[in-house]
Amino acid sequence: MKKAMTFFMALTLALGLAACGKGTVNSGVPISGDILEDQFQETHSEEFEPVPLGDFSARDFEGNTITKDLFGEYDLTMVNLWTTTCSYCIQEMPVLNELRKEFQEDGVSFNIVSICMDVGNTEEIHEENLEKAKEIMEKAEVEFPNLIPDSVLLEGRLKGIQAYPESFFVDREGNVVSEPYIGSMPKNHWRVTMNNEIEKLAQDGDKE
Repeated sequence: MKKAMTFFMALTLALGLAACGKGTVNSGVPISGDILEDQFQETHSEEFEPVPLGDFSARDFEGNTITKDLFGEYDLTMVNLWTTTCSYCIQEMPVLNELRKEFQEDGVSFNIVSICMDVGNTEEIHEENLEKAKEIMEKAEVEFPNLIPDSVLLEGRLKGIQAYPESFFVDREGNVVSEPYIGSMPKNHWRVTMNNEIEKLAQDGDKE
């Protein structure tokens, strides 16, 4: 009976997770096709070994240079990867924005930063996609920072991404402290996930 219930819960969660698969056109700009996750990801280890995100020099949508110092303002930051062609990415943006406000209003040192993966890079920006991304962010009333990646990010942690959205968590030192969460999730699911990552970081801090 317990196994049957566990399977049912996993199946229910899996159906709630959705992502856009990545293809590539000649220009190198990702395109998407809707896919569903096979199963709920239960592989997020509590013993994940932190990995430095690197000394990157990205840009925000206003052209300002953004470094890993951005993470120093909060204990934990969720990094959300998306594309302008991914419907699931766009649909969950207001949800993420609401959760960010909810945590911060409760006094939690938590932030969200998104990276748009089909606007090119800091050396070669796809202006048409950038304008589209700005329109999407404005319509969704997103208040968290949105970045254009540089070569350090693209050749490092962001290399080889196959589905969007993908999210992971970073501590104030700029270290990736979680395995990836692939696909969009319902609001309550994200709230639980964020709480778990916040608590896990606090526990790791207590051990030091």
